[in-house]
Amino acid sequence: MKYLYLLGYPLGHSVSPAMQNAALRACDIRATRYVKNPLPPEKMREMILALRAPHCIGANVTVPHKQTILAHLDELTDLAREIGAVNTILKKDGKLIGDNTDAYGFMQALRVRHINSQGARVSILGAGGAAAAAAFALAQADAAEIIFLNRTLARSVELADRLNKKFPYLALAINDWEALAESQLIINATSVGMAPRVNESPAPKNFAFPKHALAFDLVYNPPATQFLRDAKRDGARAIGGLEMLIYQGARAFELWTGQRAPLRVMRNAAVTALQEIMQTYAPKLK
Repeated sequence: MKYLYLLGYPLGHSVSPAMQNAALRACDIRATRYVKNPLPPEKMREMILALRAPHCIGANVTVPHKQTILAHLDELTDLAREIGAVNTILKKDGKLIGDNTDAYGFMQALRVRHINSQGARVSILGAGGAAAAAAFALAQADAAEIIFLNRTLARSVELADRLNKKFPYLALAINDWEALAESQLIINATSVGMAPRVNESPAPKNFAFPKHALAFDLVYNPPATQFLRDAKRDGARAIGGLEMLIYQGARAFELWTGQRAPLRVMRNAAVTALQEIMQTYAPKLK
């Protein structure tokens, strides 16, 4: 039996195993299983040993390891190096190769809704791996300005510096909270609002989403976060993180297996798994 791992901590209510195992069955890849491998940051050595084991053929990486794992890999794709974050690991000739499919998943979630980010003013809450992937994807798609709103100033500065080197004509700002009201796209790239903290939002208290804006929460569990519920209340459009999860997972599946990802199967499995999880904390939702 071969294994694909989901590396992160804590992993909690992830639907990725249900989604990826459904895809493996649909493609008749019966000798491979996708399993959670929850490891705290101090267990990085054990994590790398697990990846190098012969029975491991690849992995997904989620918080808090998307950036810290870079130094422990043998190679990075150009995209992963530019973004500064890895969410997918491939094995080739015994080497661990870090890649990033989050950027693709993020943009695909916009494309399927025919949302054009060219020329947009974007505010991103957060400055971690997911924020970096979204920012680089938007810069590549010719967004006009990106504002990073984050508690840790150093992380925002580091991310903005990397973006500036790759996209010198992109306007960048840090912690300009007044820009939220003038942004066309507002992204939650933090974990605030994720189950079980379902009634929390990273947006400022009493903030009113502008009606012209699109709110995109990269959190998918719950599907309707407080961030999105507030956006809809104020008349803004809203997108949850499930589509991004599906598309980044599909791209990773294709990199691991060389087969076309069964998108419908993956979506159905993810939705079903999420509905089952929702039953455990639905009473907590306001």
